[in-house]
Amino acid sequence: MAERGRRARRAGLITGAITLGIGAAAAAGVAAERAFQRRERTRPDPYKDEDYGMRRGRSIGPVASFDGTLLNVEEIGTGPTVVFSHGFSLNSTIWHHQIKDLSSEIRMVMYDQRGHGYSALPPSEDWSLDALAQDLEAVIRDASNREPVIVVGHSMGGMATLKYCELFPDAIGSRVRGLVLADTTSADLMGGLLPNAARRLQSAVEGLEGIALRALQGRTENVDTFRKRANNLVYIGTRLMGFGRDPSPTQVAFIEKLLSEVPSSVWLKLIPTMLGLDVSRALEAIDVPTLVVAGEKDKLTPLHAAERIADSIPGAELVVMPDTGHIPMLERHDEFNALLRRFVARVTTADATR
Repeated sequence: MAERGRRARRAGLITGAITLGIGAAAAAGVAAERAFQRRERTRPDPYKDEDYGMRRGRSIGPVASFDGTLLNVEEIGTGPTVVFSHGFSLNSTIWHHQIKDLSSEIRMVMYDQRGHGYSALPPSEDWSLDALAQDLEAVIRDASNREPVIVVGHSMGGMATLKYCELFPDAIGSRVRGLVLADTTSADLMGGLLPNAARRLQSAVEGLEGIALRALQGRTENVDTFRKRANNLVYIGTRLMGFGRDPSPTQVAFIEKLLSEVPSSVWLKLIPTMLGLDVSRALEAIDVPTLVVAGEKDKLTPLHAAERIADSIPGAELVVMPDTGHIPMLERHDEFNALLRRFVARVTTADATR
């Protein structure tokens, strides 16, 4: 009982320190934040009239996953089937420019990750990478029209795609004929890419993070309230961490809105899944055409993570998009769509000549 009390006090101290730190940072940055927002409102924005969040496909769900989680699945367009798996705290509307520009050429199948968008919370409380991979399997199984598909995985969606390759190796080459991995990683976001000394330090930090995350999980309503009150600071963080130089304020606001729609209870269950992932062993066994796309300025899954994936998958192509952040399919959608269009044509042509 005494040990339990000490752990509770320690968790409380860490949680309090996090809260005080956030509060102090918020107070110190109010003036700078207001000046920043004034500059943002007057900056030219070519996307100010874009209907972000409104373009959707036709519902073909819900699709039941392995544990009964009901997944929202949508489709639009005709042609080769391409399954789109979005990243953390986003939803299927993130593929706005692909729906707008590519649906006359490909059949797009998009789904919301569990706990995101219109997909349900898992009744099993399973937030593991295995669960995300099995969700992808459910979508491919139920929505592919029994034809081989190309999978596009962004960020967490790319991590789930690599886990899918590990869990369902027989599907690679038979039901999945190509992969596009955009701004993602095969190992935990920090520790797997650090030298040994730094990795030991990271382990200690992750231990503290775990205590704090568990403590915060019981206070998700407070966290959500703070997120709503600090929305201007969230906007700034989204711009700095998610984009390259001088992004569209409308695009930044769109991502901020998507982030705000996912409750903190989901965040706090999925963050440990991503911090501890390692699907590196799946890479060398992938034997289908693979395109790896990385934003040069991505601060969340840095360029060396993409290089590691491309170096490990036989024959993989790496494309680095200059001055681009973590969301290239939005920020540099014309270039991203051109890459995807070329890749789909190459894969389907190769299949037709076999």
